[in-house]
Amino acid sequence: MLNDTALCVALLNQSGSKRNIPKISIQQYREKFLFPIKTFYESVGFNFDNESFEDTNQEFHDSFAKQFKTLALQPFAKETIIKISKTNTMQSILSATMQGKLTEQVGFFDLQHYLENIVGLSSTPSGYGKEYEGSELMMGVDIPESETIIIGDSVLDFSVSQSLGIDCALVYNGHNDMNRLKATGSYTFEHIDSFYNWLTD
Repeated sequence: MLNDTALCVALLNQSGSKRNIPKISIQQYREKFLFPIKTFYESVGFNFDNESFEDTNQEFHDSFAKQFKTLALQPFAKETIIKISKTNTMQSILSATMQGKLTEQVGFFDLQHYLENIVGLSSTPSGYGKEYEGSELMMGVDIPESETIIIGDSVLDFSVSQSLGIDCALVYNGHNDMNRLKATGSYTFEHIDSFYNWLTD
């Protein structure tokens, strides 16, 4: 939903520069980004033998929270959410963002009117909570798995869809590059409006 990749890379490099870790580009980020987050941090040079991962992760989240209002949504995101809401299709947000922060973000972009469920993590992010929260969401809605699809921008979203037994559509311009998205075998799209055109074709 958020067009936040550039900010995430900037904050990661900011954190890395304090530890003499070479900067990475947005493309390198997309090629490496994965969950668990700790593994991703280690893959770009962080060493948690010398410091707490939790402290480093909190440093990122605190900085992100201060700057998220400078962000835009992904191209065509809000327009597509509004168009889908007019088709009597249930829409939910499932995010690895903490519940309180997710609710704030959805409200900031005035999206809550178009969403039946806003589901974030209810405990400290570990990289595995999204599957659990997704399972809880699926049990709470009266929609068959065969009529449900998850739309995301990372390999994690594909993993969640597999865990939940539902289809997956992945949109480029997020946290993983197109090659990694296509390698999952999911439906892949340049932008969310391309997904909408496919959905309504």
